[in-house]
Amino acid sequence: MFTIKRAAEMTGISVATLRAWERRYGVVHPQRSDGGYRLYSDGDVRALAIMNSLVNEGWSAKEAAAETLARLSNDTLTTDGPWEPGLPSPPRRAEAPDQMASARVDGYAGLPASTVFTSFTEDTEAFVDAARRLDVNAITAVLDSRFAVGRFETVVDDWLMPALQRVGEAWADGRISVAGEHLVSYAVQGRLSAAYEAASNLGSGPVVIVGLAPGAHHELGLLAFAVAARRSGFATVYVGADLPADDWVGAVTTRGAAAVVMAVPREIDIAATGVIADRLRAAYPRLVIGIGGRQQGAIGSGCVHLGHGIGSAVTELVRRVRVPA
Repeated sequence: MFTIKRAAEMTGISVATLRAWERRYGVVHPQRSDGGYRLYSDGDVRALAIMNSLVNEGWSAKEAAAETLARLSNDTLTTDGPWEPGLPSPPRRAEAPDQMASARVDGYAGLPASTVFTSFTEDTEAFVDAARRLDVNAITAVLDSRFAVGRFETVVDDWLMPALQRVGEAWADGRISVAGEHLVSYAVQGRLSAAYEAASNLGSGPVVIVGLAPGAHHELGLLAFAVAARRSGFATVYVGADLPADDWVGAVTTRGAAAVVMAVPREIDIAATGVIADRLRAAYPRLVIGIGGRQQGAIGSGCVHLGHGIGSAVTELVRRVRVPA
């Protein structure tokens, strides 16, 4: 039998996520010690490892839980001994093209709307309060809890981006220090970077270069888009913030990209983004140039305005650039 801390270490799942999966999806039913502490069996650890593998491969938590329970009940992944780290990942389920085109956005694990709304509010307030207290563990716990209950795209569009806006407002009001805002940004960037790497085996379609123009640095929304695009089948190349114009042209040439996606988060970013768009359009007339961000409407004709949600943005990019089924 294993403690919750040891089970988390063995499976690579945070304690907060492990508790959320247990509570919401019933994938494990740990026993209790005489002192009331959770104790996990070999079978519990195996179930958690399977579910974690599926989630890392792009399944929603709800789908991964159902698939895990089904596979275990059918004895498709039983072994003669206890599960050990390194157990092969179960094969990824084939998905229909229409599911890919919708960017896998379909709600929050079947929870009642009132429950989801209350949780959104509580988690957002906890997020802001953790930033105020410079409590990185609390920030991580909120992120774990939120990303455990819904598809990546839905969580980003409906909770993460509004929560980051609330953090920004709290900073402007003086309720959060610059240090608190930076702490949140670093934690979110780390979470998005991990999600991007976790989806690396999903992106085998058309190449899309994703990044920001020279002088642009607000990249969390664009990084989230890069994750969603990779999860939908694009071979994304995330080049990050503040990329010089010559390097944009070089990246498209080197990778033979079918599209580029840039964001224009601030008015000050409009001019540089427009220059890059013009250069790329002149060099590659058939290149799809997608623009997102708050100021995207300021970038002229010849570009595709992707809107303000990563789910809908990926759907539009799929429509413009064919992704193999």
